[in-house]
Amino acid sequence: MAESISNISELPGSFVSVDLITSFEDNEALDVAKSIAPAISELLSHPSESALDALFHPDAFWRDHVSLSWSLRTFHPCSVIADKVLPLLKRAEIIPSSIVLQEEHTHAIKFPNGVSVIRAPFTFSTSNPTAQCTAALKTYPYEEREHQIPTSLDVLVVGGGHGDLSISAYFKSLGINFAMVEKQLAIGDSWAKRYDSATLHTTRLCSGLPFVPFPSDYPLYVPAKLIASYYAKYAQDLQLPTYPGRECVSAVWDDAKKQWTVTLVGVAGTEVVSARNLVFAVGIGGRWPIIPDFPGKDSFLGQSLHSSVYKDASLWAGKRVAIVGSSTTACDVALDCSRVGADVTIIQRGPTRIYPQEHITALLNSFWNSETPVEVSDVMAAEDPVVLQATLGALMLARMKDNYDPEYYEGLRKAGFLATVYGPIHQQIFFRGGGHYPDIGACDAISRGEIKVKSGAKIETIVPNGIAFSDGTQLDADAIVYATGFEKDVRRAIAAIVGTKQAALLEPVWGLDAEGEVHNALLWKGTSDRVSDVHNADLRTQFLALQIAAEIAKDPKCKELDAEVLKNYIFGGHVAEYTESLEEEGDEHFKK
Repeated sequence: MAESISNISELPGSFVSVDLITSFEDNEALDVAKSIAPAISELLSHPSESALDALFHPDAFWRDHVSLSWSLRTFHPCSVIADKVLPLLKRAEIIPSSIVLQEEHTHAIKFPNGVSVIRAPFTFSTSNPTAQCTAALKTYPYEEREHQIPTSLDVLVVGGGHGDLSISAYFKSLGINFAMVEKQLAIGDSWAKRYDSATLHTTRLCSGLPFVPFPSDYPLYVPAKLIASYYAKYAQDLQLPTYPGRECVSAVWDDAKKQWTVTLVGVAGTEVVSARNLVFAVGIGGRWPIIPDFPGKDSFLGQSLHSSVYKDASLWAGKRVAIVGSSTTACDVALDCSRVGADVTIIQRGPTRIYPQEHITALLNSFWNSETPVEVSDVMAAEDPVVLQATLGALMLARMKDNYDPEYYEGLRKAGFLATVYGPIHQQIFFRGGGHYPDIGACDAISRGEIKVKSGAKIETIVPNGIAFSDGTQLDADAIVYATGFEKDVRRAIAAIVGTKQAALLEPVWGLDAEGEVHNALLWKGTSDRVSDVHNADLRTQFLALQIAAEIAKDPKCKELDAEVLKNYIFGGHVAEYTESLEEEGDEHFKK
């Protein structure tokens, strides 16, 4: 059953801002439809991602009235259309010669606010089953303003996720000449393209972006599709200079000019930009999936994939699925599989730190709640040394565990699931970058036997029909999902762009130093390289934005900043002013 919503605002997608939309004339409709018709025919008769991308905007919708899915379905954005609709088009076997534009019914629909939409209906026939169908394409013209990225910048931000959007908002509030590039076709795609059941595992109260928190009617643990929608709307509402569909492929430092020459490749072809500073907010994982090199891995005859490309379990109903791993993603995938009736087994190679989601909610609510302004909560939560944070957190979780239903933990033990329930979760977060699971339902499914567990034995080899273990047992499988994480050294991602020499100037990111501070969660190299990486934390991006602003202000070769803007940029005090101005348009967010 599809998940319900309680408010229209939870639905992803929207029209482009009305001020970007232009109008069609009546006599343009047929010419536009005829120009699109060949691409429509190609997509319907030979479904492919390239045909889809050539025709549809990344934020497009596809609504099916029973024709392909045998139901009423809405698919959005284009990445979801590619995942869900293309297989349906292939299955339908549309007859190419049957695809006909209905010219007499093609026209422009005009609305009172000046928006006009061309409706171009097509008829076609399918072979599987034999049927007559109609498809109506609707399109409206709009301006993609500033689609060419400026060629000279003080700062270029590489990436389109939480950290990138956070620091971009601070850069704009400081009046810095910057731009943000994202290799995905749309802001938010980094979440939109994750597996369908993905959600935040921290509450929306502590996970929003600067100045504009998550809407209060969003679920407490926000699902991926809503995160993507929120990111896209955030960039649009704050009018951040974002340039999606551009991958940063190289950056070369010119020591004489004291600037980077950056090459971007994507929707606008090849673009070259000069920037005096580069900021990479690429996170501590997600670029290079890790798949252990088990003997015989390539001999497996079933479907084998890393969790990074997993979307949903719909095709595995009634099949045997083995999941290598037992942390958050592994448990999420296993729960998906159990819900479609798959015979699913988690292969647990070591203990997993477990805590019910209501426990982590209570822990987070002690700082982030509806009574305390988020900017105050951010500072309070970061004030204490990590050793004190870890100790207090462990004490709170232990107290809640001891007062919780003992059958919850006993059920896991009986099922063979190795669960650790005491100690600071900071150990998993800062040192392992995984190894824990804030339970959203998989633990009960494990206790009920809906998710099986194989633990206490090593994977000996992958065999053609499953997995053989060191204890002499074998697990037969039709599919293997490797929920085994990602390489966490972000310098590898940066080295691929700036080269190994420049990347070597950066120290490893994450883990704790001898003082208990996170290794380089805030990096600023105030030297000629001027390349930074930020962990996704709003408080740290404030500090980094100020450091870079200070460097720009004292550098006569950079764009001169308003000294008063920098002088008056005081943490906390500005946030309420910006929040109160949200109904104002665009740059008014920052005219303070």
